[in-house]
Amino acid sequence: MKLRSSPTRLLQLAPVASVLASAVIAVLFYLQTLHYPFISDDSGYVTENTKLAGLHLTELWRLFTEPYNDFSEFLPMRDLSYWIDITLFGLNPAAFRVHSIILYLLCLLLVYATTLGLWRYFRPTEAASASWAAAAVTILFALHPSHTEAVVWIAGRKDVLSGMFSLLAVWLAVRSKGEQEFSVPYAAATLLILLGAILAKATAVAVAPLLAILWVIFWHDIPQPSRRRSLLLWPLASILLAVGAAMVFAAIITTRIPPYFGIEAATRSLAVLGWLARLAVSPESRHFYYPVFEDTHLPAMVALGVVVLIAGVVGLIILIRRLSLESFAIFAFLLLCGPSLQLIPYSPPSLVSDRFVFLAVWPAVLLLVALTWHLRPVYRVTILLVIALVWGFQTAERTRDWRSFEALVDADFYAFPGYSMPAMYKTDIQLSKGLLREAAETAAGITTPEVRNNMIKLVQAHQAVTAADTIENAHNAMAILMDFGVDLQQTPLPAQWNSPIGNIWRVNRKYLGYEWQKLVQRFPQDMLVQYNAGSSLLGIRNYEDAIIYLRAATESQGLAESLRGKAYTHLGRALLESGHAAQAEAPLRAALEQSPPELSAYCSLAEVYKQAHRLNEADTAERECQSPLHAGSIPER
Repeated sequence: MKLRSSPTRLLQLAPVASVLASAVIAVLFYLQTLHYPFISDDSGYVTENTKLAGLHLTELWRLFTEPYNDFSEFLPMRDLSYWIDITLFGLNPAAFRVHSIILYLLCLLLVYATTLGLWRYFRPTEAASASWAAAAVTILFALHPSHTEAVVWIAGRKDVLSGMFSLLAVWLAVRSKGEQEFSVPYAAATLLILLGAILAKATAVAVAPLLAILWVIFWHDIPQPSRRRSLLLWPLASILLAVGAAMVFAAIITTRIPPYFGIEAATRSLAVLGWLARLAVSPESRHFYYPVFEDTHLPAMVALGVVVLIAGVVGLIILIRRLSLESFAIFAFLLLCGPSLQLIPYSPPSLVSDRFVFLAVWPAVLLLVALTWHLRPVYRVTILLVIALVWGFQTAERTRDWRSFEALVDADFYAFPGYSMPAMYKTDIQLSKGLLREAAETAAGITTPEVRNNMIKLVQAHQAVTAADTIENAHNAMAILMDFGVDLQQTPLPAQWNSPIGNIWRVNRKYLGYEWQKLVQRFPQDMLVQYNAGSSLLGIRNYEDAIIYLRAATESQGLAESLRGKAYTHLGRALLESGHAAQAEAPLRAALEQSPPELSAYCSLAEVYKQAHRLNEADTAERECQSPLHAGSIPER
């Protein structure tokens, strides 16, 4: 009897064994990255995050009251996981990556368990093959190349952590289904875990309507005599939880992007949706930055986005009318992509990223497996095996690109010639190595005119500062830097709908500050350099550095008398705009005491007096500001 049962037992364990094998392969791919350094945003989240590193155990509650990173992101669960790594292992990138790999393995376990439950529910007649279907979905998920960014990049921890909590919430929601009503412990745990997912990454709010749809379907499955409307409070609670969390995040966010309602906004969302669908199923190589508006296939991506949108809506309609695993999968994919579609604009350096589809890959793969399950076993296995092999190869290849930020940039630069984002960082890397001619060629090869011209000016500014070995050369460098600063004051129009362009302007404003800093260090006694540096940085709203340079210029006797009034005015404006209105009064009044007085200082003084509720003085200063005798001298704000 035991001999006969052994083959049956082995057959039952085969799906789990295949999942374990794929998990081992994925882990082997990721383990080769353990010696890679921290990269890019890792500095703001981890290596330079002294605020988080200095947090004591008894103060961990503070993580749930304010952001604890340089990007002002309120993600307490993610930052808590960083704190654990820092506390136990210090700044060891290998430890951080091992932590992410462990979270990823938990995701694989949950993908298998969740898929198994959904398959048995939606396809009860195929329950016997549910374990193999769940194994196929998990294998493809494990080997998917888009996951490399979230697992290997330490800054991508939020996607893995939030993905794990989200999958756990869906599994608990499936487990909460009973014959007569929902299991209260499972349903309550679902909401609690959903909150954890949202606190790991805000985009997990998209999981709430997915849970609500599942619960409504389960409720409709309950026999009519036992179907109580009060059970609908559970799906309602998941929606309210997501809405409440979204409102909290909206209140905390300090950087707001003005909405844009032109046709480009609709094009952007549809193209992004098309790109996400492409990344979820494509066997192509993966990248750090993806062109959207710069892509020659933009119309095709918009068309694909329209197809996915229509399919998702149709899937929801079908799902309401009858049980359909395919409809559930495509609607779930649309939902999980929703937060990345820029319906509420935000400013990522790339409109599309691999990590955006970390969780959305699951319903995409579920749909793929569900469709192939209608084929004969030999065809089904062949198709899924080919996909797994191709994706596994891409994952193995992609992990090598993460050995350095330069390697990431190079991969994108050669894959998307002329695309501004990798070209910008490629130019910076070349300038840091002294490759001036190569940097000029890279900048000149950018296809977007506004970005190309701006990057050419950056290269010229760097070259001028590098060559500034005399006062005459320094004055030439100042003229180029000031021209570059004027160009950076106004973000170009396409940035309203193409946020990576706005990111380039923000990065180049930092580069301008670095170039001024180098010039000031070379000529510390030349107050004209200090004055121009402060005035230029004031124009691009770098108030902190502007105050330093302008204060040095006004405190020195080396600044020309003809410039002292403007220097005091600019210092007062910088202090006022940086939130130090009380300190701004003294330099502004000093500007009026110069010979000749800088009358435009009245304009800033009026604002100082208003903030101090000195209304009579504010009215007087306002009248002086608006006087036609010096109205033309009012500085731009």
